[in-house]
Amino acid sequence: MPPDEWIDLLGAPERRPDPVDWDAVKARAGTALPSDFVHLAEAYPPLIVGGYVRILHPTARAAFMNWMTQAPKMLRALRRQPGLRVHPDSPGLLPWGMTVNGDHCLWYTRGEPDEWTVVITDLRQSWSFDGSFSSFTRKFLTGEIRVPLFPDDVPGGSKPFQEP
Repeated sequence: MPPDEWIDLLGAPERRPDPVDWDAVKARAGTALPSDFVHLAEAYPPLIVGGYVRILHPTARAAFMNWMTQAPKMLRALRRQPGLRVHPDSPGLLPWGMTVNGDHCLWYTRGEPDEWTVVITDLRQSWSFDGSFSSFTRKFLTGEIRVPLFPDDVPGGSKPFQEP
């Protein structure tokens, strides 16, 4: 999703994010990330969408929202779960966010980054969305999809995002 489509969905950002060193992100991830995530991170600071889903950001000042800090921690937790294929295994799971209740929001890294789909897991059960990160975010916020792992009142809040 290009930046103008993010603005149509989320409204104008209240502040510009810090510049992202995408070479450092790629080095940490071992891969490029999907372009819709890149466009979001370049247009918005760290976000909580639907009052529930924290979208990690490579330059977030708060460690709990920082992709560079949280993704390695989340990958370690995922690797301790039997039967999960975790990045850099391909296909594998690679974090892009978490919920306020601690669910993991992940990409399923099959194919090229812009082909990756979405997986949500609480490490006991998982839910998959056969679409992109931006498609998931749009459909989640508009109520076109419901994630069974999320509480019934999600998404909530009067604004589609909050800057922590």
